[in-house]
Parts: sequence; structure tokens; C-alpha cells
Amino acid sequence: MSERVRRAGIREAQSQPSIRPGIEGFADGMKIFPRLKEWENQIALQALRERKTVDELRGITPFRQHLKGAKRAMEAGKDDPFLPFANLFDASPSIDMLVSFGNFHTIRTWTWTFAQQYPNLNLPLEQFYQNALFTIAPVQAKAYDPSFGKSYTSFLVDMLKLRFVSFVNQHKRDHTTPVSYEEKSAIKIGRPAARRERVMLMSLDAPMQHVEPPQTVFEFLETTHHAPQDTTQAEDREARDKIHLLSQLAGLNDKQEETLVALFIYGGDTKLIAQLRRSTSRSVRGQRQTALERIQKLGYETVNGILTGTTPPRG
Repeated sequence: MSERVRRAGIREAQSQPSIRPGIEGFADGMKIFPRLKEWENQIALQALRERKTVDELRGITPFRQHLKGAKRAMEAGKDDPFLPFANLFDASPSIDMLVSFGNFHTIRTWTWTFAQQYPNLNLPLEQFYQNALFTIAPVQAKAYDPSFGKSYTSFLVDMLKLRFVSFVNQHKRDHTTPVSYEEKSAIKIGRPAARRERVMLMSLDAPMQHVEPPQTVFEFLETTHHAPQDTTQAEDREARDKIHLLSQLAGLNDKQEETLVALFIYGGDTKLIAQLRRSTSRSVRGQRQTALERIQKLGYETVNGILTGTTPPRG
């Protein structure tokens, strides 16, 4: 399949109406994009902070590897799990929009969760999807900093919670009369009484009572929601195992392996790693460069086989 044909296919899929109407059809159309893992978010966000472009991001691992895999599959006329990354890069005019499109699953999951708190309201959720995709998520991507001590996903959900409350209140004002709904000003000094819906939304980060193992409401909803489950932790462990195997084959030392794990799994950057180690950024960059060069010497077939899981572990 040529690049021109594939691009035409993407535009056709985006322009034609979905088989399912409304928010279901909107969600179906977004399936052409991958769901970015947290460590992929962090790499893209680091590039955004460095004012790089989408084309420059194409050359950064792991996206460079993903796109090469997609290109080989297209040239062979085969399906491939990396094809959605090609769609993502083609459709994204900027890195903040790329991160937004790659986090639609999070937007969809939490929008659905918030909407369950208002069963009697016929909310136009597709409108909120659009606002979240083209405004909330890109703004959060530009504002995010790893020094906040939280993942981008959590940073995004925090803002989605706040914006959804405003979205609901605006919908009530637009679609109800003062008789059925009236926002009265507080007449008492001090903290106003918490409404039921705000208590439920604001308590998502609170620990649940009498639950084993201990978990927050946020974690409970993530693991019990009907949408596809987040396997980030398991995938991170798998990625660490693959980096460990590559490190053994390439003869890397512990510090070099640790640098790769910090950069490509946990989304750190050379400056942050240097601060944690109390060393220089130049030293970290040197360890990264040496590690990647030694891994490159293993050959494409070996490295690709380990990363894709087609090469069995060596005893």
C-alpha cells in the first residue's frame, strides 16, 4: 500500500459518517489512533518542552521504531499493530495534538465515568469529547511538567474532572428553567455545603474504605470499568525485561541499563536523571549514547526480535 493510498484511506475514514451514531460513532472513528502508554507520553512531552516538531519526533525512539515497523507492513501489504502510529503522526499538526489523540481512551473512559454521576441528564458527551480533544488535553500537554510528581494521565484527568463539572452546570443552565434549577448564592460565611455530585467527583482520589488491597476510587474505577483495561504496569515490566536482555547481550553496565529504563520506560529526561544521580547531564547523555550504540551493533534482526517478542529469551 502506497503512502498516498493510505493517507487517502485515513481521510476517507475521517470524512465518512460512522456506522454507529453519536458518541459511539465518534469513538469508532478514533480507533485509527493508538493508545499511548505513559512512557510514550513522557517522551513526546519532553520533545514538546524542547520545542521540537512532529517531524523531529518521528526520529526519536520509540516512535522511530514504531513508524519503521508500520512502513514495512504497508510495503508488504500486511496488517501491523504499529500502523495506528502512522495514522497518528499523519493526522497530528503538532505534538500537543498528537498526545491528545493518543490519549482519547483516557478521555472516553473518564467522561463515561463522570457521566454516570448524572443519570437523569441527557448530556451531549460528543461535545465534551471535542472540547477535551482539541482544547483540554493539548493545553494540559503544554502545561505538564514531570516535577509535578504525577503522570500526564493523572494530570489530564484532574482537569477533565473540573471541566466536566463546569460542562454539566452549563448544560443545566442552558436546558432548564429557573423553576427546575436555580444556582442560589451562598448566604452563609464559610465553605458552602457540598452538593452530592461534587462530593462524588472530588473524592475520586480518596482511599476507599474497607477494601483489600488498599486503593483509591480512581484506581477502583480504572480496574473495574467496562472499557479496555490499562495494562501499563504489566507492559512496563515487559519493557524492562526486554531492555535487560538487550543490555546483557550488548554488555552494558548497570548504570547504562538504568539510564535506558529511566528514559524509555519512566519518561525521564537527561536533566532530571542527572539531578537524581547528582551528576551532569553530559554524563547521562554519554551513557545513553554508548548504550544505544552497543545495542545497535547487535543488529536489526536481533533487536527487533527481542522488542517484538519474536525472539525467545536466551538462557
